[in-house]
Amino acid sequence: MFIEKLSRFLKAKRTRKDIFLLSLLVVVLLWQPFYLHQELNLFEWGLYLPGIDAVAQGQVPFRDFFHLRGPFELYAPALFMKIFGFRADVLASYFYFGTVLTIIAAMLIAYEIIQQRFLLYSLMPILVTRTFPRVVFTFWGGMRYAWGLLAVWCLIRFFKTKRPGWLVAGGCLAAIGAWTSIEIGAIVVSAFIVALFLNREHLRSAWIFLSGFLIISLPYGIYLLIQHAWIPYLQSQWMVVAHMGGVFLQIEPIPDTFSKFLHAIFFPLDKSFYQMTPMYSYMFFFFFYSWRMFKKRITALEQAALIVAVYGLILFLTSFRNLWASEFEMSLQPEKIILFYLLGQLIAGAEEKFARFKWVPTALLIAVIISSAIYSIGRFKTRFYKASWAYQMIPQKSQGKDTLVNGSSPSPIDLPRISHMTIPLWQAQDLEQLTRFVDEHVPAHETVWMYPELGSLHFILHRPWVGHFPVATLSWLSEDWFADYEIELQQNPPRYAIVNKKMPFYFDDYFLVPANRIKHERMMQFLYDHYVIESQTPTYFIYRRTH
Repeated sequence: MFIEKLSRFLKAKRTRKDIFLLSLLVVVLLWQPFYLHQELNLFEWGLYLPGIDAVAQGQVPFRDFFHLRGPFELYAPALFMKIFGFRADVLASYFYFGTVLTIIAAMLIAYEIIQQRFLLYSLMPILVTRTFPRVVFTFWGGMRYAWGLLAVWCLIRFFKTKRPGWLVAGGCLAAIGAWTSIEIGAIVVSAFIVALFLNREHLRSAWIFLSGFLIISLPYGIYLLIQHAWIPYLQSQWMVVAHMGGVFLQIEPIPDTFSKFLHAIFFPLDKSFYQMTPMYSYMFFFFFYSWRMFKKRITALEQAALIVAVYGLILFLTSFRNLWASEFEMSLQPEKIILFYLLGQLIAGAEEKFARFKWVPTALLIAVIISSAIYSIGRFKTRFYKASWAYQMIPQKSQGKDTLVNGSSPSPIDLPRISHMTIPLWQAQDLEQLTRFVDEHVPAHETVWMYPELGSLHFILHRPWVGHFPVATLSWLSEDWFADYEIELQQNPPRYAIVNKKMPFYFDDYFLVPANRIKHERMMQFLYDHYVIESQTPTYFIYRRTH
């Protein structure tokens, strides 16, 4: 009797209340009380803050300045900052909010294809502890991956309800994802095409999806055309896709050939084997789906899971450009959903196979729940962000806001464009001294040369940059771009320059490409020929032009 009651309790179907509670639990587990207490990553912020400032002033991306990904990656945080304050700390909040929303979007998808309530509750902490980018969530990601997941969710809703409105919404979200980061939109479209190919009764629906895509893309494409920014946009996207990996090398080993790919999957001693284990989830899923097709037992549930699997597989494969970065962690979200979907199918199959032994599926479900709990607790204790609310609930692991920030004494920062943060003392001194010097010596709207990767200082100090590139090293993607940057610097040298006293440690990796070293040395030679040191801060030299 006890086994039967326990079995019914564990195998209860999920309800709409569950998705609300799961979303709430995601927020609670990911609540970071001191997320604004950190060393500033000025390089990552430099990829966003200058562009956000520029679009807020009416400039057009790609025509007036270079941006690494799509233009909507600037518009969304610009709107957020327009509402909550045009400061760098608000951008950190935007990234945090967007990353949490991404986990919630993943749970929405899981709710659609996983039927058992306790499997959903077992999946949620694994998504949180395994795929949340615990270190970079205040300066990387944001809504970029959320758009793709939300688009997939809308496509799933269409396949389950047959309501075309979901397809229009999916097309719109796919377009927003594409204009945020072109690969996100391309992966969503690819997943939809595969789903249509395998379920041809929905082929006519492609026009509905396309209409939703064009609702967003057509007006903005026309805007870029009118602003003479369409060709620069295409050129920028091509340069990033074609040259990024060759200019800024991936140092960590990755399976970059088909033979290495197979070796990494099937040989446990391969250095990349651990990163390749998600492939097993996809292989088992496509075997399962093929078997269901052979038996002619494909339902809307399998169609929905197929979209998730195709989207997740392509996203996973594109993360190979860096298997050791946060792109890889985020690509695991669909895979974890597919893994638990397969576990649900396994448990359902066990119920049929072992109808006379009801303890078998119950035991499987209990094993999943226990393993999920052990795994999640272990991840919180050994890997997760140490200032999190959940981490502080672990005995003897509490961390307060007055402790050291990356080994340095903490200091609050309160400047017009960055405040409400506690950062290392040396970094606070940098920003305060730079702000004081620039306000005293450089009129507003006068260009300051900041080299090599100080784009964020253009925002914090509120001064324009040289040429097309707020982050100077991104001009290295093209010989023509670098030539234009160099000519602009020679013809219109700013009166002041701010340069790192010591180049970032990863420049040694940059210099593995000889052309990068040559470009850097030319910039430094120009600096030494035309500038002298006027002042300094703990980290930077402030140079003045000599003539």
